[in-house]
Amino acid sequence: MPQHFEINSTVPKPLHQLIYDNADRIVEIFVGRARRHELPPRDAAHSDVVDDLNRYVRELALAYQLGDDDRSEAVAKAHGGQRWYAGYDLRSVLLEYGILRAAISDVVAQAGHQMTTDELDRVAQLVNSALAEAAVEFTLRANEELQEALRVAEQAVRAREEVIAVVSHDLKNPLSVICGSVAMLEDALARDDTEAARPLRAHAARIRRSSARMSCLITDLLDLAKIRDGRVELQLREEQTSELLKAAADQSAALAEQRPVHLVNDGGADSLVSCDRERVLQVFDNVVGNAIKFSSPGESVRLTVESSPDECTFTVHDVGPGIPEQQLSLLFERFWTSPRTTSGSGTGLGLAIARGIVEAHGGRIWVHSAPGEGTSFFFTLPTPGGLRSRKAS
Repeated sequence: MPQHFEINSTVPKPLHQLIYDNADRIVEIFVGRARRHELPPRDAAHSDVVDDLNRYVRELALAYQLGDDDRSEAVAKAHGGQRWYAGYDLRSVLLEYGILRAAISDVVAQAGHQMTTDELDRVAQLVNSALAEAAVEFTLRANEELQEALRVAEQAVRAREEVIAVVSHDLKNPLSVICGSVAMLEDALARDDTEAARPLRAHAARIRRSSARMSCLITDLLDLAKIRDGRVELQLREEQTSELLKAAADQSAALAEQRPVHLVNDGGADSLVSCDRERVLQVFDNVVGNAIKFSSPGESVRLTVESSPDECTFTVHDVGPGIPEQQLSLLFERFWTSPRTTSGSGTGLGLAIARGIVEAHGGRIWVHSAPGEGTSFFFTLPTPGGLRSRKAS
């Protein structure tokens, strides 16, 4: 049964009764002001919203009378969830309670009741307590929706990657046939001195380049699938850091000459690392290739290494345009490509694969950059002693 107040017309109404009796008027004033602030919901007179507010105002009056804050907080909690369903954002919820408190004060004043300092503080306490409950509930509902959206997105990404991996694997055999056939075709055309063979040689070369690029892309996609599933196969051996840097510089020399960019091996204190040489060179290929791509002709890309007892840190530094801060956290994400890339040839897989390979070795990879200050990529590999220490611990 709803609680009712006994009315004595000869005695001024107490504050809680004024609020209770004027709940409809308070909500009416609130709705008008909320509209001026362009608060949701889009139809502020919708019965669900207004009825909910009426109930909250009356429960606030009863909480004031009984000294029981839980009454209004319970309604406010439901109110926060309702506001989430109605399309509010958190800022609107916070603003709404300020408008509601002002509407209560104005209606009480219009009824001829001058609120004392204690009454103002008590009403403010009740409203703020309710606001906290509403905001918490609103945030919980919003987080639930966000988590569900993330779960659905992750499922979609995983399904996409599984399809890509399967398709990529199935493409390797026919692509191998194409590559073998075009090699035979080029060999035959190289021995043909006729005029008709000249354009055919150009077409065959174009097929070979496209096939090679497709083969690299398929390899990247399959590597990405292995990294995602934790199936990176490593053949660990002890390698000299100086030899790794020399091999990394040699494999990117042709690309640097084409740009042209000065590729400088600055070396560093020589040491041993435990790694899969081919996989590490794959990391260098991606990182150094990016550095060359974003360097202007005539600039330098420098390779260095620093050694410590447990790990060695390799650095690839360029003096290119640098990377905006908001993009740094995205560099190692799958399929993300920089807006600076104008050729349209990037797949956004290189750095993601590099990170997977480095982390499979137990290392770390990171970047320091700022616009106009160039970019430095760093990655670590364990020394034999560092690897033994990890296994022992």
